Amino acid sequence: MIPARPKYFTRNLAVASMPGASVYEFLVVWNDDVRSLPVILEVFSRHNAKVVLAHSQLDEGENLMVGTFFCNLTEATQGADDIRKEVMGLSFVESVEFASTEHSLFDKFLFPVTVWGRERVLIIRLIPLLNIENRLRLELGSAGSAIMFREGESYAAETLNQYRRVLGNATQESLMENVKDGLRATGWGIFEFKPTKEGYEVTVKDPALLEGMTEPGRFLCGIIVGIIESVYEIKVNVVQSAVNPKSGQALVRLSKVSAAQKAEEASAE
Repeated sequence: MIPARPKYFTRNLAVASMPGASVYEFLVVWNDDVRSLPVILEVFSRHNAKVVLAHSQLDEGENLMVGTFFCNLTEATQGADDIRKEVMGLSFVESVEFASTEHSLFDKFLFPVTVWGRERVLIIRLIPLLNIENRLRLELGSAGSAIMFREGESYAAETLNQYRRVLGNATQESLMENVKDGLRATGWGIFEFKPTKEGYEVTVKDPALLEGMTEPGRFLCGIIVGIIESVYEIKVNVVQSAVNPKSGQALVRLSKVSAAQKAEEASAE
């Protein structure tokens, strides 16, 4: 079992923390080897271009490395275009582009957003997403809540199928570790799944909630149920869901049920 980290750091998609007429984003595409990235960074350093944010990744389709480098050129000895030309002159570099970030909140060059380099995802702000569930509940009552719960179950089941395809013959423990990492990486919270005599107890630190919510949303509860059922091949029902008003943690308790009972309760909804 991999122990939980004591602290995480926020993944910030915006670049608004680096405004200014002297800040530029460089997109560099190159053939990778053991020294390529340090050589690229050395070009920026040699000309006093302060790298304030850097990210690189492998483009599987092209088998090339793609990097974005946000540089403050306030004290640089060369302009952005001259630095571009020098980086482009490196033997392993395929292309270099740059853009000013003076009036930009986001990067200029990366699209679409994917997981594993192949599955496209969308990023949506938390409040509008949770307001969809609230609207369904207000307009459809319990039927709206049931819809969100079932969609949460389906979302979890489909996600687990994707994990299995990528991981191959993974153990349940390995699968659950990837599930927890995936939930954290996609912003749902930091999850712990604890088996109990009756079923499972799930706690979520920093869960996706609207201010004032006293229990986690039905979509989130559906995700939790879908994960347990997909990983352990059992049927469970939610017997308690609440938010601790002091810590803000969410708690979901699940009990094991038979497949027949699960189907009967689903049809009743």
